[in-house]
Amino acid sequence: MSPAGGVTGPGAPDAATVVATRLAAHRLRGDGLPGVRDVVGHLGAVQSQEFHPSLWGLAQRTDGTPSAASVRDAFSAGDVLRTHVLRPTWHHVLPDDARWLLRLTAPRVHRLNRPYYPDLGGPAQDAAASDVLAGAVVDGNHRTRAELAALLAERGLPSTGLAFTYVLMRAELDGVLISGALRGRQQTYAAFDERVPAGYGPLGTTYDDDAALVELLRRYLRSRGLATVKDFAGWSGLTLTRTREGLALLGTEVEQAAGTGDAEGLTFWRLVDGPPITAPDGRVVQVDLLQGYDECFVSYKDSRDLARDPFSAEAPAVLPLRLPGAEESPFLHVIAVDGRVVGRWRHALTARTLRLDTQIFRPLTAAEQRGFDEQARRLAAHWGVEHEPS
Repeated sequence: MSPAGGVTGPGAPDAATVVATRLAAHRLRGDGLPGVRDVVGHLGAVQSQEFHPSLWGLAQRTDGTPSAASVRDAFSAGDVLRTHVLRPTWHHVLPDDARWLLRLTAPRVHRLNRPYYPDLGGPAQDAAASDVLAGAVVDGNHRTRAELAALLAERGLPSTGLAFTYVLMRAELDGVLISGALRGRQQTYAAFDERVPAGYGPLGTTYDDDAALVELLRRYLRSRGLATVKDFAGWSGLTLTRTREGLALLGTEVEQAAGTGDAEGLTFWRLVDGPPITAPDGRVVQVDLLQGYDECFVSYKDSRDLARDPFSAEAPAVLPLRLPGAEESPFLHVIAVDGRVVGRWRHALTARTLRLDTQIFRPLTAAEQRGFDEQARRLAAHWGVEHEPS
């Protein structure tokens, strides 16, 4: 038994094995999940800082790779919601999970945001802004960001710049606002209690902080495969102490595996009944076109560099992208071969075609190029257009 709970697990995975195990856990390998709602429930929370690319990340993990239009429809219907949770950035969450995730993580996000809150005008103005926002979205009145800004401006409340951004974020963290239906390509805000059911989803009718922590840890380890204590703490926004307490509460449900080779020095945790530790299949090359903030990368802080390509090790695996002697790249998204980053991509989308511009860290093999072309056609089909080779 380890001091933090759990048992010593089997095997000693190297970086390639860790990455292969994670790809399967993320459902980027094997069978996809039935729908985007299932994907978000599986992952627990999905970073959606870049909204439309984040929908592609959901579709990639879904059976049949649904169209962008159908994923947007599911979002508008409230099957999946978007709000600030875990960290000071947007995440997709399920309606049943929104309330307990906020109770668990919003206090930490508030503390991180505290240096910016004095610019909002103090408690009286904050309460006034919250009242205006709550009244604006009641009874199914989903409002755009611009509409909410205009209402706040009429009352002399923060309505522009960073102050306005934090007014909206506070309202999300306090359970006043959450995402509404899309209006064309514009997003809207809705009343939290009109989109989120009462109670605390898997926790039941009452909230318990330890139960919420355990639920989030289980969800994370089941969908991320092998991860360190610092990985979960960085992803969840919770402290290392709280993370270790959660692992202790899980007890024999979890086990540890010590990394070896190019993963030496890292101690990984996994659910005993979770995704099996899986070595990569060297006979098949698989390419992924991942959005820049895909959970395959942002889920890990301590061990994120395991996604570096061994043949282009000078290139960073995750944002920000700075190649030696170069400025930050405008290419936001990631080209991965067997889960290892080999380049970046950006897209030019018209009503009929999709063209991908790339920044490749090393030449692709013939098999890798075929995999890239296949995924480019898959992405184009998701958007309902034809792929136009560059």
